[in-house]
Amino acid sequence: MVWKATGLGAGYSGPAIAGGKVFVIGDVGGSCDLLALDAATGKQVWAAKVGKPGNPGGYAGPRGTPTVDGNLVFALGQFGDLVCVQAATGQPLWRKSLTADFKGGVPGWGYAESPLLDGNLVVCTPGGHLGAIAALNKTTGALVWQSKDFKDGAHYSSLVVGDIGGVRQYIQLTAESVAGVAAANGQLLWRAPRRGVTAVVSTPVYADNEVFVTSGYGVGHNAFSITAAGGQFRAEQIYSGQEIANHHGGVVLIGQHLYGHSDSGGWTCMEFKTGKVAWSNNGGGQGLRDIR
Repeated sequence: MVWKATGLGAGYSGPAIAGGKVFVIGDVGGSCDLLALDAATGKQVWAAKVGKPGNPGGYAGPRGTPTVDGNLVFALGQFGDLVCVQAATGQPLWRKSLTADFKGGVPGWGYAESPLLDGNLVVCTPGGHLGAIAALNKTTGALVWQSKDFKDGAHYSSLVVGDIGGVRQYIQLTAESVAGVAAANGQLLWRAPRRGVTAVVSTPVYADNEVFVTSGYGVGHNAFSITAAGGQFRAEQIYSGQEIANHHGGVVLIGQHLYGHSDSGGWTCMEFKTGKVAWSNNGGGQGLRDIR
């Protein structure tokens, strides 16, 4: 062991490492805080308040991992507090509320996504009647657009980026659908109805004009081909099944294969293009939920 850090508070955030620092977020005392540690020693460099602490759904602390972009660090608390601070000092630059500013609704287990950075934008999913997805100027926090034609409620998935038919877009999975909106203005480009149950957690996987999504509670997985013709986008399901029903923890694409845990079959490797299972292994449990 090189070092061990303590006093980081309660929560489910992963660490983000950049510029010689480790950034984590947790409920420490009377607030949800973003902390910077020295990557060489584990010693705390600074702490910055994110927002209100608490335990939505009975689990204390924030869920999303901080996002780093040069000298900017972004963090989202479990109740929708979004902050941007200086990486060097922790000095706050701007602060927004996904509920107060964008009229989002806190999902049952709290906001859980990690903010997405894309060029000059930081993008997040407040959910709600003003638009499910919001894009902000990363240096000022000013609202650039909100997806007025895509209004699903927020669940627990994080956004991903895709370039389809020459159009850059943000892809999100909710309890109602999987959809893509234009990065330029938030216009809804395509939407495929897909009903989730209880909690939709895993981030979509995108590659080669195809989107793979999965969730637990008996729902399983779906893969969609996204095509563009004459400026119009279309989502067509190419396969579905129960072979990867991922409760939480996510699925990764390496080469031409997906890897992730399935409630129905344990750790599973699947061909991305076809949905054919290469192998599965029932050993090991699904990770944090089994060893907590």
